[in-house]
Amino acid sequence: MKKQVLIFGIVIIAFALTAFTIFKNDSKEVTPTQITTTETEDIIYGPLEYEPINKNEVFEDFIYEIGTRFMPIKKSVVLNAKTLNDVYDINIINSMKTLEAVRLIKVVNDRQQDLNLVGTTTNFTKEQLNYLQTLDYGDNIIFRTEFIDKYSGSYNYSTPHHTIVPDVQAQYSEGSKALKTYFKNQTEAVRKDVDPKQLKAGKLYFTVTKTGHIKNIHLDYSSNYPKVDNQLIKLMQELPGTWIPAKDKNGKTVDQELVVSFGLIGC
Repeated sequence: MKKQVLIFGIVIIAFALTAFTIFKNDSKEVTPTQITTTETEDIIYGPLEYEPINKNEVFEDFIYEIGTRFMPIKKSVVLNAKTLNDVYDINIINSMKTLEAVRLIKVVNDRQQDLNLVGTTTNFTKEQLNYLQTLDYGDNIIFRTEFIDKYSGSYNYSTPHHTIVPDVQAQYSEGSKALKTYFKNQTEAVRKDVDPKQLKAGKLYFTVTKTGHIKNIHLDYSSNYPKVDNQLIKLMQELPGTWIPAKDKNGKTVDQELVVSFGLIGC
């Protein structure tokens, strides 16, 4: 009897050792559990590029600029220019080690037209000077320079965009700040639910005549929200106050085209 109990005990111990060995070997082959992030968790915890727009929330970053299409430059300055120094940022000129090229490029309907008028010095060529004499109010011109940078020693270029303007530009009688406030306040209703991911840079053109009236109101670029575009046009047509017309170098009143930039910042 004792012999049978002893044998049974040995069998139990052997079985236990075998089971432990198998479990131990299996545990080495088990791949650790992978922690995955669900789409819901991404929305809750992950950074968002844009915060969701709440219903009836007014998008406040609705930027207005009212002025010329590009940087204004007086017609009298352009007509009298003989060298690049007369029309260019002196800091850029001073950063040039060697000047490679000076090109005149016209911008029509926001498309660049290379006029193939190229010089290699700061003095404008005869052909360039002749072309500058043809520019009128509202024309857009780029003075493109290509040069070796004094500081980096590498090739660089500069393309300042300019719009030709009268010596005295047209002004709103109530001031530019009041004009921007007017547009912002009167578009609040149509700016509800505007999604910044869908908003674009809108541009509304208009002309202040030599008598101080407004004409030629037209949308050149849509904000991608027709109700916003239409409200801007309506507000311009019903604009309170008056305009002080632009004047040339002799003090004579002239027409001037201006632009209302709205929506997101754009070119």
